[in-house]
Amino acid sequence: MSTPNFFSAGSPFLAHPLLTAERAAQEIDFIAAELALPPGTRWLDVGCGFGRHSIELARRGYEVVGIDPAAAMIDAARTRAAGTAVAVDFRQAHAEQFTTKTPFDAAICLFTTLGQITEQGENSDLVNRVFAALKPGGHFVIEVPQRETAVSQLKPTDKFGNGERYTAVTRQYNPDDHSITEIFRLVSPEETRAYRLHYRLYNRAELTCLLTAAGFIVSAAHGDYAGTPLADEHPIMLMVGQKG
Repeated sequence: MSTPNFFSAGSPFLAHPLLTAERAAQEIDFIAAELALPPGTRWLDVGCGFGRHSIELARRGYEVVGIDPAAAMIDAARTRAAGTAVAVDFRQAHAEQFTTKTPFDAAICLFTTLGQITEQGENSDLVNRVFAALKPGGHFVIEVPQRETAVSQLKPTDKFGNGERYTAVTRQYNPDDHSITEIFRLVSPEETRAYRLHYRLYNRAELTCLLTAAGFIVSAAHGDYAGTPLADEHPIMLMVGQKG
């Protein structure tokens, strides 16, 4: 029996201790200021997960569509949105197959959405799909780990929690295809459950090439959500592309 995908039902991702509403608000603070789009503009959240960025955008008056291939993520996003005073159009959809009849003013793709490898293959074509889904002049903000830094800082093992209930993580980097495989084991007295996360890492040149090949003009490259210009030592790459 194969190990379930990290984004399936019961995943520890749904209770990730770092993915707080406060963090989402800080990240959207930066993105909203960077793009300076007025309320009422239409945004696409690619790989929306449990909806933290989509909900924050909607709170600020944007019209938001959030897409994710995982049913568990969309279910969780709808539940979270139902507990707020905002409305988000959440849809279960693979980004690399997404089409729309109503184009968007902006799109975001954050937290290692680009690079995911599943039974359906890798998802790099999502960049082309986002380009097609944007209005002329539309913006695309994408965040991924920076490969060199991610590999140099990779922790082969991790453990979260103590006692009889904890999560054990193992990580392995494959230099042949520049991918990382992470196995999350949720251990309790009742059972042990495992989830698998497999994703490709990009360097700056590769990410730039993906964007420009799709037709984007790269207008900014940051190393954090404070707007620091991207440098080799930064753990993430935050790039902004504009549809010419």
